[in-house]
Order: sequence, then C-alpha cells, then structure tokens
Amino acid sequence: MKNLTPLISVIVPIHNVEAYLSDCLDSILQQTHQNLEVILINDGSEDSSQAIAENYVEKDKRFQLINQESKGVAAARNEGLDRAHGEYIMFLDSDDKIAQETIENLLIPINGKTRIFSMGKYSTQDILEQQHKDIQTHSVKGTLLARLKAVQSSGYPSFSPWGKLYSRDIFEAIRFPNFPIHEDTAIILPVIDSVDEVVLVDQTFWYYRQVTSSITNVNISERNFAIFDKNEMQIKFAKEKHPEILNYVYMLCMNENDFVMSKCLKDDSDLSQKLFRQCFEQNRKFSKKINRRKFLYRNIYVYRFIIRAMNRILKSDTLRGIAKKFLT
Repeated sequence: MKNLTPLISVIVPIHNVEAYLSDCLDSILQQTHQNLEVILINDGSEDSSQAIAENYVEKDKRFQLINQESKGVAAARNEGLDRAHGEYIMFLDSDDKIAQETIENLLIPINGKTRIFSMGKYSTQDILEQQHKDIQTHSVKGTLLARLKAVQSSGYPSFSPWGKLYSRDIFEAIRFPNFPIHEDTAIILPVIDSVDEVVLVDQTFWYYRQVTSSITNVNISERNFAIFDKNEMQIKFAKEKHPEILNYVYMLCMNENDFVMSKCLKDDSDLSQKLFRQCFEQNRKFSKKINRRKFLYRNIYVYRFIIRAMNRILKSDTLRGIAKKFLT
C-alpha cells in the first residue's frame, strides 16, 4: 500500500546567492505537499547566504543546513544524497524557484513506485502563478533510447538534475562526478538506465532564473574543458552497457560540443579559441565514426560562420528545442 504523504528530500546546493535564496526557500515553504526534509548545503558562500539559510532552519524544523568548504556543486549534491532519508528526491538550484503544487503534482503519477522519475516543464520567465490548465501526464517506458528521447522533449529541463522527482533507489549507486562543470549531464545515462518509466507532467513548475554570474553564464575558463571528461564518461557508459545507443550518444556529445563552441565565439578569448578548436576536432572525429554531419566539420572557418548565424536565429526556447530534435 502506498504512502499518501511520503517523505520527500529536497536538496539545495547554495553558493553566493543572497539575492535569490529567499525566493527559492520560500517556494519550498509554500509547497502543498508538506512532508519534506530540506537539505541545504552551503558550499563555502562568502556573502550572506549562510545567514539566510540559518534563518529558515530556525523557523522550520524541516530545514537542515550543512556548511562545507567550497567543493563545487557536485560535492554539494552528493552530500545531500548521503544525508537524504526521503522515499523520493528532488534537486533545486538555489537561484530558481518552484510553483506551489510542484512536489504534489510530480508525486501523484509516481507515488508508490520505484525505478521511476517524473519531470515538469520550466520557464525562463516568472510565470508560475499564471498556470491554471488541467495537468496532463505522459508515461514512457520501452527501450533506454525511448526514455532518453522522452527526457529531451521540448519545454522540459532535459538532462539537468533539477525539474524532476526521483524515486530514491535511483541514487543508491549513482553520484555526481567531481567535475567543475557538466557534472549534471554526465550522469543522465545511468540515471535513465536505472528506471523503467519516465513520466512527463505537462505543466510549468520551475522558474529557471538566468543569472549572469551563474556557472553556466560566466566567461570561458579552464573548467569548461570538463566537457571532454563528460563526453568520455557518456561514451564509455554506452560502449560498456548499451552499445545499441552509442551512435546516439556520439550525437549528444556533438550537440553539446556545438553549444560550447557557440559560447566560445561569444567569449572570443585565447582560451575560448583553444577550447573551440578542440571541440571542433572532436566533433570532426565523432562525425566520421557515425557517418553523420561530416560536411559541417570539414572547414573550421565555414563552421564558425554557420554557428554565428545559428546563434542569431536560435534565440527562443522553442526554436532551440526544434533544432535539438532535428540534430538528434
């Protein structure tokens, strides 16, 4: 018999987000599903984030705070996983916020089940209060590739760990790798391989705040070279566990390399140009392996022109979603 109000562990890594943290934590406080443990991991914040988090711990016993030296978001999420007791687990970035019924509506289609996660839609606009439509769900089982493609559906957060509610058994043997960036997408293949079912909930629950200083928006640095560690991890997984999806994984890696190269063109530093060339050469190699898109990587100068044009065209989430589907 399923528990109608199971404990949900909400893991929130925190690092220098004083301007947005209260918004995030208030959105958790206001959840209609109230049986929560909220695990806040302060990852070496140097602003008032720790004091803000301490205030929530003092006023609500469901909140707990762990302070650690700055180890990165992967270590923070892993610390949260190690301390989680909930039947289901959710990750929330500390500069984002969620709608009031997010946890309740993500839980309904998966409650009482294991080897499953649900996911809701997100917006880069704060429109959560405007959502009033009847909620539809779509369950995807079948092959690993079918579940993988479902996660990439337009409007959903794709390979990001946030935006989803997971049964806790998924993370019994999975932890985030110690990469400075791309640590989140690195584990998506074993996560999807650990489930029998993915449930898409057709409602916008997440406000994904585009913060200029966030890790995904800062200038190119040495940490961006972790893209190659991420690619290697995903390709190794496919080769060893699911060779039937290897070509698709090469395509995924090529797409992410393309995205990194588009950021390199916006940065235009010497380091970014070095990263651009390495991504380009890797994509040239991958395209030959799978015999797709080879024309795109024949000439680096022509490719630069194409990517600059694509950057101008693909400005909306809808167009990016269409392009992603076309390219994979």
